Amino acid sequence: MCYTISYKNKDEKKLAKALGPAYPSKVVQLKTVYAASGFTNPEWPVITSGNPNEFQLFNWGLIPKWTPGIDLAKEFRLNNLNAKSETIFEKRSFSGPVKKQRCLIPVTGFFEWRDINKKKYPYHIHLKDEEVFCLGGIYDEWADKTTGEIINTFSIVTTAANPLMAKIHNLKLRMPLILPKEKLNNWLQPDLSEEEITGIMKPFDGEQMAAHTISKRITSRTENPDSPETLAPFEYPELQIIDLME
Repeated sequence: MCYTISYKNKDEKKLAKALGPAYPSKVVQLKTVYAASGFTNPEWPVITSGNPNEFQLFNWGLIPKWTPGIDLAKEFRLNNLNAKSETIFEKRSFSGPVKKQRCLIPVTGFFEWRDINKKKYPYHIHLKDEEVFCLGGIYDEWADKTTGEIINTFSIVTTAANPLMAKIHNLKLRMPLILPKEKLNNWLQPDLSEEEITGIMKPFDGEQMAAHTISKRITSRTENPDSPETLAPFEYPELQIIDLME
């Protein structure tokens, strides 16, 4: 799964390089976020198939447009952080958006936890050669009938884990959909067939990825995880021993 992401790049040239032809004509300065948990439903910049020429701020946690009321909307926000690629065309929340409403979610990394003897060790995962990359997502628009407020939300698509992620996310064996640069524009095309969409939703090459353990500040209740210290490498001697034995 993917419930925590980061964006620490302030160089717009690197963002433009990462997005290539998908770089919007209307650009805004994206702020640095060292760690954002989906469970707080943060605003995040996305590029949508409906408006590919600019970044828009959508909330993480997809609320389907047909949601009848605020109570169910709050429930969806927490339960729809991720959309599983294998069942995305079957789930009512996702089956409509995945056909026409897909988006790019720029990040510089994401976080997962490795479970060893019922202890969880956090990792920060990124790409080796690209500081900025894009996750594939879907989005929807919901109107709160009691207030008239329009809320735009998104969900991150996930796939089966590649070998690197299977070692890290070793219980659920999942990873976010990382889109190769040459697939970014494809993902935004609104007229793709189900077969073409499925063909894009594949695990990213683990040889192009890197990961390191970080401290448990990421889950601290007393220290702010949205801090540069969260991304700093942190060694766990017990993990080093286990890795040597494997």
